[in-house]
Order: sequence, then C-alpha cells, then structure tokens
Amino acid sequence: MKFLPYLSFHGQANDALKFYQSVFGGHLDIQRAGELFSTNDNKTAILVVHGVLTIDEDFHITALDVIPGAPDVQPGATVSMGLHFDDAKQATDIYSQLSKNGQRVIDFTPKDWGGLFGIVTDQFGVRWNIDATA
Repeated sequence: MKFLPYLSFHGQANDALKFYQSVFGGHLDIQRAGELFSTNDNKTAILVVHGVLTIDEDFHITALDVIPGAPDVQPGATVSMGLHFDDAKQATDIYSQLSKNGQRVIDFTPKDWGGLFGIVTDQFGVRWNIDATA
C-alpha cells in the first residue's frame, strides 16, 4: 500500500505541483480537463483533473482543480502533509523553501523530545508538518 496525499485547488493545481517539483524534484504528469472531456469553456479546459508528482517510489503528491459543478473544498482545511527526515540540514532546507511566500506556523527548531519540528503553510494554503532527527 502507498499513501498518496491528494490536494484540491481552485485553479492553482498546476502552479502548486510545479512549485513542489522545484522543492522536491521528481517527474510531473498532468492531465487537463480539455484532454479528458469535451468542454467549450477554455477556463475549464486548462484545469488539472489529475496531476501526479512522483518524487520516488514512496513519495507522490497528487492534485486536482475543482471542476465547475463538482463538490467544493476549502484548500488546506482537511489535509496536511507530513515529512520526516533523518537529515536535519535537508529538513531545514525544505522547511525554508516551503515557507517562501507562505506562513511559518511553528518555527523549525529543536524540541524537548530531541528532534527538530516545525509547521509551515505554503503559498497555496497547504500545511506541512516537518520533523527531523537531531
């Protein structure tokens, strides 16, 4: 079994996936509404209906845009991404990159349990819980 977090956006899925690719690397595959079904609305045609960023075999981020007529969502309200690192420098770098144009909710600092921990909400409203072994 693989855990594939699925993020929903209002027209920002493409930009969000490209941003995450700039942070984590990986291969990006995007299918747009206009490729999968007929629509006369150009704004709908460019929306992402299925986007997958494959970082490695155990780390994928999937995303979509809410298509008109589909149930609405509140971005970031029900999903947070959790990242654990054995390398504190790598964790610090990722925390810093994700916080660009975002909001640092909890600074990435040493905690009582001996590790490092922080929470950041990125520029797309997605919350990331990041921890590392000290």
